[in-house]
Amino acid sequence: MEKRILVPIADGIEMIEALSIVDVFRRAGVTVDLASVNDLVITSSHNVKITADLLIEECVGRSYDLIALPGGIPGAENLRNSKILIEILKHQNEANKLYGAICASPAVVLEHHGLLEGKQAVGHPLFVADLSNLADTTEKVVVDRNCITSRGAGTAVDFSLELLGILMGEEKKREVAGSMVADID
Repeated sequence: MEKRILVPIADGIEMIEALSIVDVFRRAGVTVDLASVNDLVITSSHNVKITADLLIEECVGRSYDLIALPGGIPGAENLRNSKILIEILKHQNEANKLYGAICASPAVVLEHHGLLEGKQAVGHPLFVADLSNLADTTEKVVVDRNCITSRGAGTAVDFSLELLGILMGEEKKREVAGSMVADID
């Protein structure tokens, strides 16, 4: 069965976090919808232009195996302010399907909208004080049921590979990690 994931982007997102997810999952043959909550072309937090595949409005009613949010400021704030994205995320959680966030997004998006209720999470050190149920901050990636969070740009590949392993299995994770010469042990 073909898997499909959603990676929402917005002006001001952290490019490496968004594109690490896209890259890892496309290497694994997963369909990735890179969807903007702004215009089709957004500008990352470090002034790199990224062209989305579609707009978030086009994702309404689609079924996703995983939704993964990059961080960055003001990117996470722009994601937080997208009513359409938040409705999609709430539906994902209610269906007990996978969703994740990295960097500022666990606090700025997920915590803000009640999507971390009863779940441990990590995030960027500048934002962990805003998490109500903080996990061990030395962990690169934290998995709590259907929610996966990570610390920041330096953990982006670890986060992406962990998401891949959860969705596609350990064998696929090792295959993709090996092709990237990524250390997963």
